[in-house]
Amino acid sequence: MGLMLCSCMVFMCACATADTAEKLQQEDAPAQISVNIGPESYDSADTPILIEKNEEKKTMTFFNIDVGKKYTLDYDGTTCFYDKYGKPLTLSQIMIGDIVDVRFLKPKKHLVSVQLSENSWSIKDTERYSLNPGKHEIIIGEDIYKISSDAVYFSEGKRVEERDIIDTDTLSFQGIGNIVYSVSVEKGHGYLRLTGHQGFEGGWIEIGNSVISKVTEEMLITVPEGKYQVKISNEGTTAEKTVVINRNSESTVDFADVEFATPKTGMVLFSITPTKAKLFIDGEEADVSEGVELTYGLHQLICKADGYKTITQYLNVGQQAAGIDITLEKSDGEEQKEEESTEKKEESTDSDKKTEGEGTEENKENKDTSENKENEGQSDNSDSDKTDNSETQNNTTEGSETDNNNNNDNNNSDNNDNNENTENTDPGTITDVTTTYYKVYIDSPADTEIYLDGAYVGVCPCSFKKTEGLHVVTLSRDGYITRSYTIQVDGEDSDISFSFAELVKTP
Repeated sequence: MGLMLCSCMVFMCACATADTAEKLQQEDAPAQISVNIGPESYDSADTPILIEKNEEKKTMTFFNIDVGKKYTLDYDGTTCFYDKYGKPLTLSQIMIGDIVDVRFLKPKKHLVSVQLSENSWSIKDTERYSLNPGKHEIIIGEDIYKISSDAVYFSEGKRVEERDIIDTDTLSFQGIGNIVYSVSVEKGHGYLRLTGHQGFEGGWIEIGNSVISKVTEEMLITVPEGKYQVKISNEGTTAEKTVVINRNSESTVDFADVEFATPKTGMVLFSITPTKAKLFIDGEEADVSEGVELTYGLHQLICKADGYKTITQYLNVGQQAAGIDITLEKSDGEEQKEEESTEKKEESTDSDKKTEGEGTEENKENKDTSENKENEGQSDNSDSDKTDNSETQNNTTEGSETDNNNNNDNNNSDNNDNNENTENTDPGTITDVTTTYYKVYIDSPADTEIYLDGAYVGVCPCSFKKTEGLHVVTLSRDGYITRSYTIQVDGEDSDISFSFAELVKTP
């Protein structure tokens, strides 16, 4: 009897707990599963992202992936931490940005357990990625992932925005399936400002293996954090300095003490395939039929030809003579055309061979008979052919006249349009033609220096020429923390505007 009573009490307790769980589910619990009774009792469960740890208050804040809301739970010595295989971890091993399975008591806001989610994946410390904010996609290695609209981004344990990340940052990714939910900056970026570099303008600057850029009047270059050798060169003069770049901080390198030497030059012979390709050195087309004389130092080479992939590379001239071979690869479209052309030739050859092999004795007899008949009626056919040819020739002439008339009409129309355009232009005068292009406008924050891909643009509000692709916009102001943002500029025929948050004052 006592045993039966105990069983009933356990059943009633379980029912009561289940009723409580149902009520909690009707409230605003992130998610719930079955109720567990025991040392690790819980009434709610969820698979969120850990976005904050406060060891002083002993709280952990999570972001619910499904509903896009955050909530905070308390932990203590009874809270358990596990890896995805159920093995114990310490609190320090659970990182900001981790996707976790949590179990907790909602009424007490008490965290029962945290386990790295079994269903999640992670890719740590990688530079092999390519962001496409416009499509909300990212290529990691060779795989394409979607970026959740609720994805969270972290840098040094703090939330940041997607456009705070630039393509030189080292990142860690976490997700479920083919969707990325969490991105953490493991190695960020800082800024390099040049001073005393006036004599190097128009030359090149190399920052380790990370950055190669043309030297302009005012520069603020975004560089991955770390220690670098900075090499700057122009017209045979080269200087090197060491610099340390810290995350989100500016470092300055001064080249005012450099003495400029008499420029040295070297003769470079280029061998280019295909021969029709054009070579541009430092932005100007070069005649490669003979040797090209270049000053010592770094030079940019761009080689391109129709139907081939363009090559951009850098040449460091440091001797009196050198030979360079450049071979362009055919573009994908041209390779496909060649394959199709080869296939057609092979099919045509096979068809000709089959036709030649289909002759029979009967065909030969018919051919002989046909030749005799043709000889007998050759003169008659000649007269007939002359008449037919004459008629054909006349028809062709008439058609040509019609086409020519149409062409003349079109030419006259074009000439009329040209006359209308130049009607008010005096003979012998030169009309100024203003080249128009679409612009990117930076509207805010006001009174802030704007740099585009390291080159100075102006003080905000300002604008620059619209060029499709990803660009890094850097904001700088005395007394404030410098910030960089990645923007994606579309290829549409229209202007585009961007606004950024106010800069934060330097502590």
